[in-house]
Amino acid sequence: MLNFLASSGARLTSPVTLVDIGAAGGVQKKWLAHRRKVRPVLFEPNPEEAARLRPLLASFPDALVIEQGLAAIPGTYTLTVAHWPGCTSLLTPDPAVLHGYEAARLYEPVQRVAVECVRYDDLHRAGQVPAPDVIKVDVEGYEHQVLTGFGDLLHGVIGIEAEAWLYPVFKGQKLLHDVVALAAEYGLRLRRIEPVEAFEGDLVCVNAYFTRGKARRPELTALQGPKYALIERVWGLGHR
Repeated sequence: MLNFLASSGARLTSPVTLVDIGAAGGVQKKWLAHRRKVRPVLFEPNPEEAARLRPLLASFPDALVIEQGLAAIPGTYTLTVAHWPGCTSLLTPDPAVLHGYEAARLYEPVQRVAVECVRYDDLHRAGQVPAPDVIKVDVEGYEHQVLTGFGDLLHGVIGIEAEAWLYPVFKGQKLLHDVVALAAEYGLRLRRIEPVEAFEGDLVCVNAYFTRGKARRPELTALQGPKYALIERVWGLGHR
């Protein structure tokens, strides 16, 4: 393994594989300026939505859209479709926690549909998806379960951007500290959190950013060093 400070001047020789679960609208804007350096792998179980995503990825090298749901345990799950599509989840919203917030109505269920889910590492073993460099996961309270389904592939992940929660808006959901503990098992440390402004000033939900190892001493391979540098730049994680 190489110390990042000794390898940060190395040139990027292969694209950063960005696995995006919860990819409505396509690749995040912050990655668009680096499109020739990124290979997106987007997950969208709805065939119609997946078809809308594919044209948005034409300028990215070897981009994939996978029509599949992800979980820690393969099987059939119930997707609770919310009044606002962005609040749709494999978990059920908890009215008691949401009570009093204007956003509560956005979480009201309007439909429930069956979704087949698999583990990411099973797809990888079958040769259907590449090993990830970066994972972005935004699945309304189900982030911990999705990340668990990557299994030992997390040992090779350089960074994770995850929506995470400080209060259980969904019944039985994992919270931020659970995601921090899971990431730590694979050598990933929390670098920054951004509040998600949806709960009238209460800090209920955040975007959490993790990178491999300690910020000033991330142990990386020669191939990972330039990818790490790009991730820090895109995420605005410069050293202070």
